[in-house]
Amino acid sequence: MGGCRRAHVVVAGLLIGGLVGCFPSRDEIYSELRHSRAQSYSRWRREVGEDPTLPLIRGDLSAEDAVKIALTYNTALRTVLEEKEKARGRVLEAYGEALPTVDFNADYTRLDQVPTVDVPGLGSFPMGHANNWSYRISLTQPLFKGGSIPAAMRGAQLTRFLSDETVRRAVQDVVVQVARAYYDVLVAERLYEVQQEALSFAEANLKDVAARERAGVAIAFDRLRARVEVSNVEADLIQQRNLLNRARTALFRAMGVSQKSGVQLSDELTYLPMEPSFEEAVGTAFMRRPELYQSELDLRLQEQALRVFRSKYWPELEAWGWSQWAKPDPHEASNIEWDRQWMAGLRLKWSLFDGLQREGAIMQQKARLRQSALQLGDVEQGILEEISNAIYDLNDARELVQSQELNVERATEALRLVKLGAAEGVNTELEVLDANTALTRARGLYYQALHAHVTARLALQRAMGVLGPGPGAEKVPERAPKLGVVEAFAQQPDTNVEEVEAGPVAGSESR
Repeated sequence: MGGCRRAHVVVAGLLIGGLVGCFPSRDEIYSELRHSRAQSYSRWRREVGEDPTLPLIRGDLSAEDAVKIALTYNTALRTVLEEKEKARGRVLEAYGEALPTVDFNADYTRLDQVPTVDVPGLGSFPMGHANNWSYRISLTQPLFKGGSIPAAMRGAQLTRFLSDETVRRAVQDVVVQVARAYYDVLVAERLYEVQQEALSFAEANLKDVAARERAGVAIAFDRLRARVEVSNVEADLIQQRNLLNRARTALFRAMGVSQKSGVQLSDELTYLPMEPSFEEAVGTAFMRRPELYQSELDLRLQEQALRVFRSKYWPELEAWGWSQWAKPDPHEASNIEWDRQWMAGLRLKWSLFDGLQREGAIMQQKARLRQSALQLGDVEQGILEEISNAIYDLNDARELVQSQELNVERATEALRLVKLGAAEGVNTELEVLDANTALTRARGLYYQALHAHVTARLALQRAMGVLGPGPGAEKVPERAPKLGVVEAFAQQPDTNVEEVEAGPVAGSESR
């Protein structure tokens, strides 16, 4: 017996060792990861200088074209679209609550020795056969599960609608992201042009000061001060060029295109006056914001889940049956040929007491339902806050644009006057440089004010939920959404939201 135990221990040790050997070690896992990373790097190296994996775009690009491209290639949106496929799978899974299940089993048994029974006076008789085969098909059809079947199917349908609203929300997020990135490039280009013009003025002024110094009209301090101004403007120009390059890479990333793309933005930063009504904006948001529809659907999903939990108090009834082909004959053991056997019936199951598990589960689900209701109210309040802040920002940006537009005119006139005064010896070189710096700053602030106004308009449109398809949309729009819905709505307050004709991209104008 001791030798037998030792043999069992050795066999068990070999089995455990074999199982452990099936799992890779930490070094092996990281070796595989490093190999995968090396392959990715090699693939990237091969693509350098060749056609990139991401689409390459060239030529003029409007804001609407940028959004249209992003709706096709944006990685985040393409990832969210997979939620629709998951929801379809959830619907199919819910059908399983009502559809029958069919199973197939096959079995073969070989006996090393057929048992026998000894009957006095008659001899020994075998109790079975050495070889035994059987094939069985079983079917189970749920008939009643306390209401959980329709609740599950209803919940699956709501999940599908929830995925649609998730996609609709992602579309609006992509529109905002791409539009803002587009306007970021626009304002960076304008500011870069301002710095280029400032540098040209500083360099021309340095040449003029040097010429006047040689003529004995200016002093060395004026030339030194003019050279310092050139260096300062050059530094600002380098910094602004870096911001422009970063803005372009952010735009290409948001669009989902190759960083090797080369485009020229065809829109301009323009000021489109707008005075939205808070009440009308809220009314539009309450009818279009995908977040509200998501919360409404989640509330209904929790209600269906509560129905499923409550159904556990009810009995479950199902029909079942099976058909079996066996050898030897299952009816007559002496017959070694194949024969068929079947059986069918009804099964009733009723859990009378499960240790308070149902009560606990229902208490939790009721709490989740109350949380969903509170979440819906919180989302509504958050949208009210978004709309209020967007309107405040829009009004502030409007005042800033108007003030800076007038300030640019003043700074331009001041520079003209001080240049005339410097030519007549009334004003100094330092005053000329200060006037030009003031003009450069005023122009920069003006473009930044335009940018703030455009982004505030976008924020309001996003808060209203008008930057994409309306509720119930089943797919991503094939064309870019027009971003001027706010203007049309503000001009026609009695117009139904669904009938609003979209206008141009907010704050942009084609050249």
